Parts: sequence; structure tokens; C-alpha cells
Amino acid sequence: MWIAHYASGLIAKPFAPRVPLVVLAFAGIASDALFFVLQMLGIESFNLDTAIVRSGGCFPYTNDYPLSHSLVGMVAAGVLVAAVYKMVARVPAPPKDLAVIVAAAASHFLLEWPSHRHDTKITPGGDALFGAGLFDYPIAVFIAENLLFFAGLWVYQTFAPPASKAGMQQHPNLLLIVALVMVAQQANFCFMAAPTTETRWVHGPLFLFMILGSCHLIGMLDGQASSLGFGAKVPEALKKSG
Repeated sequence: MWIAHYASGLIAKPFAPRVPLVVLAFAGIASDALFFVLQMLGIESFNLDTAIVRSGGCFPYTNDYPLSHSLVGMVAAGVLVAAVYKMVARVPAPPKDLAVIVAAAASHFLLEWPSHRHDTKITPGGDALFGAGLFDYPIAVFIAENLLFFAGLWVYQTFAPPASKAGMQQHPNLLLIVALVMVAQQANFCFMAAPTTETRWVHGPLFLFMILGSCHLIGMLDGQASSLGFGAKVPEALKKSG
């Protein structure tokens, strides 16, 4: 899946209001970000599959990513994100907040299982492959991902405390921009052709750029960059919220 992974961070926000939304959003898709880095390093790989391209399926690649796309690897990615957050946070980072970050990362597996084509694992060395193959039905994927993303956005808007919606309150059009960008990105993921057959140095970096850009954009909704050591003084309400 693609934009649905950001729903994990949005849903996690009410449970960890001190943690910036950019961190939670990244945690939800950290496994994919890790994969695109590892494939550029030659540790994992993905290759364009012309048969899938001809059939019109989403994400038309054959993948070899036992580290980033095993459940164990996803949890490890979450632990890494939580550890980095703990080091740079200017607000308290109790175990509960760190656990929420790891849980958001682990949720990646729950979304990959129905969507992928038998290429995700429990452990990197395991033989069992999981995936129900929803990627072969792009319209269904487009609908499902948008429903999940906007459900996550609703949870964030409805249940996150007011102090964690500062960016959205300061920029009334920001929510609409986020929605339009996410829908357009998912349409590209489901229906657009790959620009070249070069996956390692073109497709991978493009996907990674989209991940980082999307996390930054979603993170603007709460305006909490200062709690990572950037910008102005951290609001007292965020320091006390739990």
C-alpha cells in the first residue's frame, strides 16, 4: 500500500500527542523508506515486471526485500525511528510515546499482507511468504487506500488535542492541500506507468522523495517541528500533554 501507511501515524497521534506528526507519519512508512535506501545500497532490490505492467497492476515490480519487508524488520525500523526521536526530542519521550512509534511502524505489515503479491515475511530468513495480491486490482487499491487515509485523517482531526493541530489552525487551506496531494499521489501509484525501467537510481529515489515530502507535508498539520529541536520554543501544552 501507499498513502494508507500514513493513516497509521494519523491514528497514532491522539495516543502520543507530544510526538510530532512528521515522526508518526514516517514511522508508518519507515519500512518502505528503509527499502528504497537499502536497494540503492544494493542490499535489497526490486525490478520492473513487464507482465504486471501489461496486466495493469499497481506497483509492477518483483521484489527482494527480506530485511525491510519482514515483520521483524518493520519492528526494527520502528525501534530505530523511536531511538532517533528519543535523541533529538525537546519534549519528554516516555516509553509510551516510543511504543506508539514502534506500533505505527509494525502496522505496516497489516497493510502489506492484503495488498502485496506473496513477498512479505515474518522473519528475514523465513520461507513463508504473505500477500493476498490486492495490487492486481488498481481500482480496489485506490478506493481502499483513500478510505484508510481519510479515516486516519478523521481520527486525527476528531481526537487529537487542539495543541497538536497548530499548523492546521494557522493555515486553513493546508488540510485541503494535504488531501489533494495524497489523492494525486495514490492515483499515480495505481494508474500511472513507470517513467523508465531503471529502478535502482530512478524509481527508488523518486519513491523515497515522495515519502519524505509526504511526511513533511502531513507533519505541517500539527506544527510541532520545534519539538524536534527546530524552530521556536516548544508550547507548554505539548510539554505537558500525555
